[in-house]
Amino acid sequence: MAVLTDLVLVPFGASLDELLAAAQAVDRGGFDTVWTYDHFSGLVQGAPWSRDPFVTLGAIAATTERVNLGVLVANVANRHPAQLACATNSVQSLAPGRVLLGIGAGTAASSEWSAEARAIGRPIAAATTRRTILAETIGAVRAVWAGEPYAGEHVRVAGAMAVTDGAPPPRIIVGAANRDTIAVGCAHADGVNLLPGGELAERVAFARQHAVAPSFEVSAFLALDADHPLGGDPSDLVALGVDRRTLYVGTPLPLDAIAGIAAKLQEWNPVNG
Repeated sequence: MAVLTDLVLVPFGASLDELLAAAQAVDRGGFDTVWTYDHFSGLVQGAPWSRDPFVTLGAIAATTERVNLGVLVANVANRHPAQLACATNSVQSLAPGRVLLGIGAGTAASSEWSAEARAIGRPIAAATTRRTILAETIGAVRAVWAGEPYAGEHVRVAGAMAVTDGAPPPRIIVGAANRDTIAVGCAHADGVNLLPGGELAERVAFARQHAVAPSFEVSAFLALDADHPLGGDPSDLVALGVDRRTLYVGTPLPLDAIAGIAAKLQEWNPVNG
């Protein structure tokens, strides 16, 4: 079984120039997808700033030719489904057939990742409510694409919103660390990206058992090992049946290492596919 490899560009303290340089190196090599975070503030990691994901992805889309791209993951607390569909579809217009959509439930109030929400005085809902909003957001995004109304407990859209341009809806991937959120992804999305926390083998098996969509994909979120020729040893993930590695890397971006890994993956992928 083959495993795809993606690069996740951490936007905290990064310039768009260096994010673009990394994405272009990815495009020339064997990485499958380039992703970035949805965080508007560097506060969540003690950084001086962050970068808007859809501005970043639009720039990447306009300056690459092959690589897929997406946000990993769009926080349902940050974006109404109609706005999320519009932003995603706008990137699609620059990169037809290359756009994926990651969606997540957001974080707990006790997490360091909630710093930006606290800074603007946004209340953070309980986990069960956030998971309900996640499921409803996925349904509403798909309804917007279909030109249909959607009415959930927390999320609503009207029919015929005039938001998307007729491009096919993107595959939707849910970021998940625990069984309850994995279950939402299995029931409503096209894949799950398994975040650190808990026994990976058990969570992969759970996702495989409960997935509903055809061609459901299981990916794992790991740090890029810039000193390894493949960005890290993929053999354990292959053994677990993981479909793709999403390898995150922050500033200062090791551009030479990324380019070298991309070139090595281009050689490795056909042999191991």
